[in-house]
Amino acid sequence: MPGSRLALRVAARAGLAAGVAGALVVAPSALAQHSVSVPKTTITVLAGKPSELAFKLSKLSNIRPGTIVFKVTNDGVAYHTFKICTSVAKSDAANACKGKVTPLLKHGKSATLTVVLKKKGQYEFLCTVAGHAAAGMKGLIGVGVKVSPTALAAPKDTATSSSSGSSSSPSPSPSPAPAPAPAPAPAPAPGGGGGAASECPPGQTIAANGPGDQDDDDTGAVSDGDGCI
Repeated sequence: MPGSRLALRVAARAGLAAGVAGALVVAPSALAQHSVSVPKTTITVLAGKPSELAFKLSKLSNIRPGTIVFKVTNDGVAYHTFKICTSVAKSDAANACKGKVTPLLKHGKSATLTVVLKKKGQYEFLCTVAGHAAAGMKGLIGVGVKVSPTALAAPKDTATSSSSGSSSSPSPSPSPAPAPAPAPAPAPAPGGGGGAASECPPGQTIAANGPGDQDDDDTGAVSDGDGCI
């Protein structure tokens, strides 16, 4: 009997030691399963670049589903925010959505925005300052997909739309008025010289008397008055 009890005690101790060893083998694998972290993607965002009402993101397409960290800096002059919508969108035409947004950022200020997007698709981002999204300060990111350029809405530009309706061709310059034709020179008065009216008394005219006249008033020379009648 004493030998049997001793054997039982030894067996029990051996079983306990084996159980502890098994626990030590299983515990690390179980701990490793609990320590697996959700994949994270970090995206830098510049507000006010490349223009005042625009964003510049370090990555837009094929973002890994999971946790996404947006590191936002306002590099513009005006105040801006950055909002990421949390519902899949077909385009960025909405200009408003439900999601997470940074505080209002002054020039040079930064903020970090963390969201979890597990569903594949396109998600809109925008500035929530009044009028900024409608003017084009928005866009799309693709989680697990590539962003389609056709999904991006063109910003409204009233100046462009008003001036692009119709173009009028410049009116031709008026043709210069033709110069008036010079007045014809008056025909010489008969009798030549100073004219018949000045060579004869009033009411008389020169009469050509032929060569017997002894002068040339009948051919246009100055008259001596003898030919006046």
